[in-house]
Amino acid sequence: MNSSEAIRLTVDGITKFDPVFTKPDEITYTVLESPVLTRLMRLRIGEPSPAKLHPDATTSEFEPCFAADGSAYAFIQSRANLNMKLVIRETATGKDAIFDPGGGFAAVRRPSLHPKGERVVFALPAPTGQEIVSVAKDGKDRKTLSAGGINNWPAYSPDGKRIAFCSSRLGDLDLWVMNADGSEARRVVKLDGMQARPAWSPDGSRLAFTWNRDGRYSIHAARLDGSGLVRLAEGWDRSDYASWHPDGKSIIFVGERGGKSDLYRVATA
Repeated sequence: MNSSEAIRLTVDGITKFDPVFTKPDEITYTVLESPVLTRLMRLRIGEPSPAKLHPDATTSEFEPCFAADGSAYAFIQSRANLNMKLVIRETATGKDAIFDPGGGFAAVRRPSLHPKGERVVFALPAPTGQEIVSVAKDGKDRKTLSAGGINNWPAYSPDGKRIAFCSSRLGDLDLWVMNADGSEARRVVKLDGMQARPAWSPDGSRLAFTWNRDGRYSIHAARLDGSGLVRLAEGWDRSDYASWHPDGKSIIFVGERGGKSDLYRVATA
C-alpha cells in the first residue's frame, strides 16, 4: 500500500518507536521526548493527542508489550547508564516484577508477553552473541531458548505456542520461527539484506516484518512457509515497527518522511 492510502494517526512528527494495539481503538508506543529520555504514550484512535502512560516516570521507558488477556504488560526501563531492566506489571494491582540482568552491556531488549501473561521472552547479550531468553511472570525461572549468533526481536504467536524472531546463525539476520520452548527452529524465508521486528497476524498465519535492503527500511509480510511475500507500506523514507490491528485487516507502523516520524495505518489486503 502506498502513502496516499495510509491513515495518519499522529501529526507531531516526534521520533517514535514500538507501537502496539492494546485495544482495537487504543495504541501504546514510545516517543523520544528529549535526547536523553524516552517515554511511553497511549493514544485513543480518533482523539487529537496522546497521553502519558506513566506520567510520573523520570527514567526512560520503551518497548512495551501486553498480554492478550489483559492481565499484565511489560516494558524496558533504563535506571542507570547501560542498566536496562525488564519490568513486568500486573494490570489489576500495579505490582511489578523485575528482571535485572546486571550492569555492563547486559541490557534486556525487545520483550514479548505470552498471550496469557505466563512468561516473557526477550533478547539478551551473551558471550556467543545475543540469545533469546524467557522468564516467568515473576521475573524468575530464566530459560535460554535460542543461542549462537545474533538472535533478536522475539514475538509470541497469538496462541502462545510459537515464537517468531530474527537470527544471524546462517549469516544475515533472517526471519525464523521456533516452538515456544525453543525447539524446531526454522527459517521462514531467505531474503537479501536484514529482516527485523516480526509481528504476528491475529490468526497466526502471517508475519509482518521490517526488511532492510540497501539501507532502506520497509514493511513486508509473508506466510509462515515464506510464500505470499508482499510489501505493506511504501512511499516513506522509512517504514518500520509494524503491529497488526486485532481484526487482522490493517497494520499500524512508524512512517518517516523528511525527518518527521508519525504513526500510520494501512490495510493489509
